[in-house]
Amino acid sequence: MIRLLPNLGGEEGPGWRDLRNEPPVRAQARLWALLFPADVECLYHEEPPAWPASLGGPPAEGAWPWLGSDGVVPWIVTDDAVSDPRVAGRPIAGPAPAVVRAVHDKAFAHAVAREEGLVPPVLRGCIDVLDPDALRAGDAADAIDARLAAWPEWARARFTLKPRIGSSGRGRVAGADGRIDRAALGGALARLAERGGALLEPWLERRADFSVQLHVAGDGVTVLGSLEQEVAPSGVFLGHRGEIDSRGRIFSGHPAEESLREAAALVAVAARERGYAGPCGVDAFTFRDPETGADALRPVVELNARFTAGTVTAGLVRRALPHVKRALGLGPGERLRFRFRLRDPEEAGPGDGGFRVAFEPPGGASLVFGRGLDS
Repeated sequence: MIRLLPNLGGEEGPGWRDLRNEPPVRAQARLWALLFPADVECLYHEEPPAWPASLGGPPAEGAWPWLGSDGVVPWIVTDDAVSDPRVAGRPIAGPAPAVVRAVHDKAFAHAVAREEGLVPPVLRGCIDVLDPDALRAGDAADAIDARLAAWPEWARARFTLKPRIGSSGRGRVAGADGRIDRAALGGALARLAERGGALLEPWLERRADFSVQLHVAGDGVTVLGSLEQEVAPSGVFLGHRGEIDSRGRIFSGHPAEESLREAAALVAVAARERGYAGPCGVDAFTFRDPETGADALRPVVELNARFTAGTVTAGLVRRALPHVKRALGLGPGERLRFRFRLRDPEEAGPGDGGFRVAFEPPGGASLVFGRGLDS
């Protein structure tokens, strides 16, 4: 029996239980459950997720073979997940919490990127890793000012201090003109220290956001797909888009596709060497180079050592593929574009010759395939 523990946001501590019934969190947890065999049980969510009518009956197998093992499957493996009363000593599917915390730390991905030469030239020397003890020190604010003073002028204009352990951009402290507001910083230092420390880095003019999904196992690393993320200006996740071929391979469709995949695989291999196993995602983005004005790629931002929204999208795309091939005639050498949105209040159709999957409740998530979708 597979039991899911939907501890979305669990890397930030036990507070995920207070957020689990928020509509976006609940919707993501229900979509996640659709990747597993039909008899899966979701702890904390009593009702089973509704299987989309357009995809026929719910399948007996998982979207990937590795989703079929018995035990409790958390969204992210943490000490809190292991000790959860509803887990009650059942076996946990996944690595040790200490391993997850080590590789989920944003400083881990940055270290791999630096060692592999993946940090864009314009950012070298402009990303500082701050340990918890440094944030607890009495001169922490002065030390941050000193680090900023060593940056080029463009980098000091706008920047952010973000937690090394966290999700969805929560807990950041913004700064401008070479300084962080001392009152805001004073209230945040202890919180950032509790979240494993912080990264101090420039705020960049992002052009496009990406997520490469991977699965790490004892015998190697598999790329599950790469996706372009749709995010609000605030950074809130809205959905994904990409392309799929007749073999089920998922692509972002961006010219930097191979660079994205290669960089993500390097980070995943490094995580495997630290003992990590399971699904993960590596985030990346393109940005306007502040020195040249040209588009540049930051192929490694962070490693999410857990299931991600991208894992869910890739799995749902795989679930839909047989139906899409029958409906649209996707053949060898062809690709179709797709768009997943977590909320679709207008219940938009797929356009001429497309295929649409609607998820419960009405006005909720949708997955649309078609040749005429916006790229």
